[in-house]
Amino acid sequence: MFGINGNAGIAVTDPTKQQEIYQALEALKKDELGWKKSVESFMGPLKPPPEEQFLLLQVIEDYLNKRYHLSNDVDVMVIRNFLLHYTKVSRSSPVDQPAFLTNKMAHIFSLVFAADFPERWSSFFNDLFFADNINERKVAFFYLKVLLAIDTEVVNRDIQRSKNESDRNIKIKDAMREICINEIAKSWLSIANAHQDDNVIQCLVLDNIASYVDWIELDLVANDYVMPLIISKFQNSATSESATAAVCGLLEKGMPAEKKVGLALTVMRVLRDNGLLTVNDNNDEDEVTRVGSLVNTLGLVLLDVQNKLCASAILEKEQACCVQEMAGLADSALIVLNNDDPALSDMCIDYIRAYSSFLIKFHPTETNFIEKVIRTGFLRYVMGDDLTVGGDGEDEVEFQEYRRELRSMLNVIGLKRPEAIINAIEPWTSEVTAGGSSIPINRVEALLNVIYHLHEIIPSNMLQTPREGISQRAARLPIAILEGLVLDGRSAAVHVLYFELACRYERLLVLQPQPVVIPHIAGAFLDQRGISIPSASVRTRIVYLFCRFVKSHKTVLGPLVSEVITRLAPLLAVSPQSDVNQFLSPDDQGYIFEATATLIVFGDLTSEMKSQYVGELVSTLAMKFENGITELNAARARKADDETIQTILQFMSNIIGYCSRMSKAFNNAQSMKACNCIEIYLKLIKLFLETLTPENTFLLETTRQFAHRLVVSMEEELMPYMSGIFEKLALVSTDLDSMHHLLIFCHQTVAKYKKAMLTSGVDLGNVLVIAARASIQEQENNLPAKDDSQRALLYVQRAFVQLLLTVISSDCTPALNTTPGLMDHVLEAAARLALSSDQTAQKVALSCLSKISLIVPEWSARTLRVALEIPSLPHITPSDAGSTLVVHEVCATLSSLHQSDPDGFSRALHGLVPSAFSDQLLSALTNLKGKNLDKQVMNLYASLRNQSS
Repeated sequence: MFGINGNAGIAVTDPTKQQEIYQALEALKKDELGWKKSVESFMGPLKPPPEEQFLLLQVIEDYLNKRYHLSNDVDVMVIRNFLLHYTKVSRSSPVDQPAFLTNKMAHIFSLVFAADFPERWSSFFNDLFFADNINERKVAFFYLKVLLAIDTEVVNRDIQRSKNESDRNIKIKDAMREICINEIAKSWLSIANAHQDDNVIQCLVLDNIASYVDWIELDLVANDYVMPLIISKFQNSATSESATAAVCGLLEKGMPAEKKVGLALTVMRVLRDNGLLTVNDNNDEDEVTRVGSLVNTLGLVLLDVQNKLCASAILEKEQACCVQEMAGLADSALIVLNNDDPALSDMCIDYIRAYSSFLIKFHPTETNFIEKVIRTGFLRYVMGDDLTVGGDGEDEVEFQEYRRELRSMLNVIGLKRPEAIINAIEPWTSEVTAGGSSIPINRVEALLNVIYHLHEIIPSNMLQTPREGISQRAARLPIAILEGLVLDGRSAAVHVLYFELACRYERLLVLQPQPVVIPHIAGAFLDQRGISIPSASVRTRIVYLFCRFVKSHKTVLGPLVSEVITRLAPLLAVSPQSDVNQFLSPDDQGYIFEATATLIVFGDLTSEMKSQYVGELVSTLAMKFENGITELNAARARKADDETIQTILQFMSNIIGYCSRMSKAFNNAQSMKACNCIEIYLKLIKLFLETLTPENTFLLETTRQFAHRLVVSMEEELMPYMSGIFEKLALVSTDLDSMHHLLIFCHQTVAKYKKAMLTSGVDLGNVLVIAARASIQEQENNLPAKDDSQRALLYVQRAFVQLLLTVISSDCTPALNTTPGLMDHVLEAAARLALSSDQTAQKVALSCLSKISLIVPEWSARTLRVALEIPSLPHITPSDAGSTLVVHEVCATLSSLHQSDPDGFSRALHGLVPSAFSDQLLSALTNLKGKNLDKQVMNLYASLRNQSS
């Protein structure tokens, strides 16, 4: 049917055959009778090969999932006969089915069971399995597989279910309890006894018990027949894991604490008497896994039961037994925790975490266990020799997850007894700082990682605002590391961690009475331990951290400005060569320029010296930029390839970016004007704008960002240049994305300079008209909703209304009156966006109309119509949070219009909506405010919508 003809291997590896098979499979699924053809082919005299059988089962599975619940009696019998045929044929077949086929068939059985039991096929198990000899090996094997598949389909709580599926599953479980679960439970014991030496069958029986015990009667498992069977399987390494799962499933079964305590204590006693809870350092992986699972589950169950009994103040004797048994599990839990394998060590962390919390709360004098947990936790925190410090392989990533679990375990102790944590870390810190290169690098890295994440182990406020005592000791730890650690180049990851510590604890560094450690750290940053480290993989991160460090400690580093800049000078050289040949990437160099400028601006220099230093840096960059222009023109003249031209443009763009990064050094305390750097930057913007042409559009992004930085850094000095900036940016901003960014830049300038923009020469009205036209014209094109162009249009629309709102709020509305009809055109675009489906644009657009109506009363009527229409739009619903915000803006607008002209508002309202509705709305606007008003308006429109429907 699928053209495999027994050549499954060829079909799997041949893309053409794969496509043919896929097409045939999909065609058969879509065929109304495809499933029936598949059944007939499966049951025919010429049995297809296993691979084709698997494909046929996919077709049948598709039918069972999508259409079987609607099938008639004839089709139901076809499926039923198919299952009966399979059980008969598979039982008599001399050859075992491939595992993939058996598993798929078990899934098919589970789907039929879920659809038919109990209404259409209450005798499912009797007809298919119990009527035959259930102890026959092939029957038992497939029967147990089907039961596990049914558990996955009906019971498994890890799978998301719809409400209908959940209701169906509850009904099925209730019916199983009544009809067949007793027989199923008996069959497990019968099968297990019949195949005592068959580990596969034994594991399947135990897996069934583990799966079903959660929802069947306890007595079906916790009895004198099944429990000995489970316990006996612990001694066999092949069945130990499944036996552990069965016991854990039994212990985790939901039941009242007073009933569960007896079960837990009994199971505990049986397991202990059989030596199943004892472990030592010489045990193999299977034994540690078994003990770890049992101890963790038993311990958590005992804790839970004890807590509930204590809360109810009942069964005090049993409570005492629980506490005693928990203590008996403690040593085994610690031995498991101390295992070298993180996957095994992790097995008891949940119990240790919970038991530590229990001891701290109820038995505060018992400190021995707590101290062992801390000691073992930090011992295991050190990477094993088989892992690479700083490595990013799968094992290293998993180890970091394991460390997170260890920190969570230690946090339970650290929150209540931080001194115990600090007592353990202090000698470790002394060892590492005193030992230098003699300390194994994995111990060094582990300590730095602990210190870096110390806020996850002890209260974070101890490290933010340290006081005397334990808090001061905790705060001293990172300082001791930063002062005394020897960075010897053995691990680049340790170098990064050192500098991460310097930035994480920058507040502590500032609080030091004599901050000599800051220059010490700066020195480490500046040589091969830091930004000149040979490892390119970590250099980028260290460069970023250096910039952050400089900005945090710029005042302390002020006296060192000359020395530091001298050492940075080689890293400030820029070249148009490919990034591959550069020691630092362009982004790295950007951070170096920013850090250098920060050191200059906040250094112990006069304003003249600051201007000179910045000017020298900028002049070098400007000269390189001009050289780039010359190179670019020459390359175009000789018709060089696109890659060469792009390399030159990228180099020029990088230079503009470096100049932008340098401007970030200035702030209110040390402004560009105070440092006599205004003229320097005005010359730069003039140079960059001259180069910005439609042919050099690639430079638009960085040029606009540079202009943005000037707006942040300058005041009225930029005004004479503003018109030229806008003219050049607008000339090159020809698509929706660049227009969006231009509108954001315009919004920024208006928000800062406000009415001064009216005399800057920038035609704000024209900018808004262009944006309005783009918003509405493109909207009419009905671009695909998820297309990139549609997304860009959405951003333009939002930026347009945001700019309009800023223009109105900044008293720049005269810009809308420069041309007749300009204001109406712009506001009409805003009105249309207020009625769009984008709630963000809606809210801002309506706010624009509300504010302009107070300035231009002629627009009040149009604003009122828009505000009244918005809550009736189909996407505005009471259950949607975005709709709530939009309706809140509607209410604010209606309230504003009402307050500005109560009589006129009332007359206009009665002329637009039915009188009953207008009366209710007026009453709400008069008597309600805030959320109450929003809710009432939403309800009014909901009622109106219900009446219409």
